[in-house]
Amino acid sequence: MDYINDGRPGPQSYKCPSLFGCNLLYLIVLVLMILLSSAVGLFRLELENTEQWLVFTFIMEMLVIGVPPLIYVLVNKANIRQTFRINRISIKELVLVLGMAVFGYGIVSFINLIWYRILSFIGTPIVPEFPPINNGRQYITALLVMALTPAVVEEFLFRGIILRGYERLGTRMSIIATGLLFAFLHLRITNIPAIIFLGIMIGYVVIRTDSIFAGVLYHFTQNAISVSFMYAQEIAKNYLQGVEVVQENMSNIPPEMWIATVIVWGVMAVFSLGLFLLCAVALHRTTQSKAGPQYQMAFEKTKPTPGEMLPVVGSGVLVAIMICIEIIAMSSGL
Repeated sequence: MDYINDGRPGPQSYKCPSLFGCNLLYLIVLVLMILLSSAVGLFRLELENTEQWLVFTFIMEMLVIGVPPLIYVLVNKANIRQTFRINRISIKELVLVLGMAVFGYGIVSFINLIWYRILSFIGTPIVPEFPPINNGRQYITALLVMALTPAVVEEFLFRGIILRGYERLGTRMSIIATGLLFAFLHLRITNIPAIIFLGIMIGYVVIRTDSIFAGVLYHFTQNAISVSFMYAQEIAKNYLQGVEVVQENMSNIPPEMWIATVIVWGVMAVFSLGLFLLCAVALHRTTQSKAGPQYQMAFEKTKPTPGEMLPVVGSGVLVAIMICIEIIAMSSGL
């Protein structure tokens, strides 16, 4: 997992992750994710309460996704600031990225809704289950564990090492490839399209601002909104003495309500898309002087060799197997 020179002349030259190195790192993290998921299912790990679940999730997130990239850069004695794009970002850029993240949530939700409906023709999609967030302390802890922690460790892996490694294939290709790898690491067919969109958008804002902090903010905001909705749902259920006014997941939506649900979320998605595009255009213009020269100085486009792509091919095989298992489980009602 070596580093190679980025090919830029002069003082701007530095060592960056090799394509083979970042692909191998991705394969290692993916295998750890699969082993963890399998171990939890095999031993039927049941945590007694929300606090235990959050502690377990934090530890696993750090060990599986946080530690491998750290070992990678330390072993290779990498330039951490350059590799992870630890650069300043202006307040205006942060506000625009925040706007994209907030309004982008409506788009992601609509994509999830439509994709879930498509999958329902195969069987009952398997939706991840999370413990209830019952009080303010659990809510704050959940924000730290389910929103901030993945936003940091996943961004340093994907929009840090992996994005850098793929940049020599071209800027657009690096954003798209990183978005795809980001989605497939989540190992859930139910949200792959939405996470692909999310990953591509995060890659875009990181490239435009030349700062990993833009990606962390975007990622955290999306996760924080989801956690907040979970907490709001529990408050509503408790206030109304258990009446199910908010559906816990899309599988509980009655068939006759699907059309109305799609229309409502579709209107919200169109509204969100308009505001999202306004923020995106403003960010593009704001970062023109910053990102423009970067695009011109981007790594000379090269074609990857079969050896460089071998780890990601192996990753693709593993992901395909996991997706096939999930589809079988869906169709058989397991």
